[in-house]
Amino acid sequence: VIYSLIDSEVESLVIVNRSLQRAEELATYFAQRDKGIRMVAKPRFDESIEYDLIINCTPIGMRYGTMEMMLPVPADMIRSDTLVYDLVYNPMVTPLLQEATKRGAKIVGGLHMLIYQGALGFQLWTGKVAPVSVMFKAAEKALM
Repeated sequence: VIYSLIDSEVESLVIVNRSLQRAEELATYFAQRDKGIRMVAKPRFDESIEYDLIINCTPIGMRYGTMEMMLPVPADMIRSDTLVYDLVYNPMVTPLLQEATKRGAKIVGGLHMLIYQGALGFQLWTGKVAPVSVMFKAAEKALM
């Protein structure tokens, strides 16, 4: 995810991790690779920072998990002009995406990433173009 954000030329990135040491390691690693991006490491979300994009890269909100009904960020961090991307794909609409919708934010669920990762793997293994629409239908049916 961080590589994609850097490729998209974001100006700054806040990496939040339960372990401040891990967040700092990630920030240092990526700041050394791209000198133009401002990296900040935090052990939790900071109300003093306004976020344009929030990406959940944790299993928080995953169905059948121990944190299924939890939010990975405080609800008041989500503004109507925030884009919220939750990489969790089961359920397709997680508690985070539900809260973001209530607050008027734009949302993206994790199913697309799951499908396109699978499609890439399919193409690498078989040399054939993956049937992405068939994959989406099968995944949506399985998750209903």
